[in-house]
Amino acid sequence: MSIMYKSDFNKNLKVVDLVFEVVDARCPYTSRSPQVQKLIKGKESILILNKADLADPRVTRKWVKFFAARGEEAYPVNTLLREGYGAVKKILLQKAADLNKALQEKGRRKRDLRVAVLGIPNTGKSSFLNSLLGKRAVKSGDRPGITRGPQWVHLHGRISVLDTPGLMFPQLKDEEAVFRLVFTRAIDPDQQDIIHLSEKLLQFLNERYPRALTKLGLSKGQALTLESVAQVKNFLSSQGGYDLQRAAVFLFAACRKGKLGPLSLETPDDLQ
Repeated sequence: MSIMYKSDFNKNLKVVDLVFEVVDARCPYTSRSPQVQKLIKGKESILILNKADLADPRVTRKWVKFFAARGEEAYPVNTLLREGYGAVKKILLQKAADLNKALQEKGRRKRDLRVAVLGIPNTGKSSFLNSLLGKRAVKSGDRPGITRGPQWVHLHGRISVLDTPGLMFPQLKDEEAVFRLVFTRAIDPDQQDIIHLSEKLLQFLNERYPRALTKLGLSKGQALTLESVAQVKNFLSSQGGYDLQRAAVFLFAACRKGKLGPLSLETPDDLQ
């Protein structure tokens, strides 16, 4: 984060009334940032479990209860189908009304409710904001760094939202965290050993979502390896052997896009 950007960011954040912390519903604990937690300390915040359509709904319900027990409001949203946004918009309108009622009682002029959208890269912050607005007001995409600088976007009902780049640092506690963040593209997979991580993904699917593997075309009882995936998909190298790199990239992409069904990479039980 450049010095100039950090100065502008901190100046904008100081005047914010409410923070939406956007995380990936498939790994809502790992995709939180200690940096965000530090920045929003003392401010009212709401956790948005984005991409809920790609996560296991049973596990997502557990996460909502988990965060509620910690005194945090968490709302699953599906940006693709715009599910869950009714509740979020209702909260925004109520907060805006409460703010201006309080200002009026103090004899002050009405103003916009100022809201910030924060989170690590590729949690879908800009897509979340666009769905709130009902139009494509900010750039979004399936890679980190689409949003270039802090920008205020006006929402109906006297609400202004601060969109920010995904420059917050994720939690890189261990290899499991790296695996989850590469899966969601919060970390660039091109900078990682994708074959090794794909082998971890196959192990994970075998343990928690074995039925998902049938969608890969693997027959019952067939060995669960990258070789078997490459064999089924006919991914061959120039030397005539199986192309494991291509199989690994295919596997990650298929899972990430939900082609193997909704799945969650972690549960509250994993924290015990």
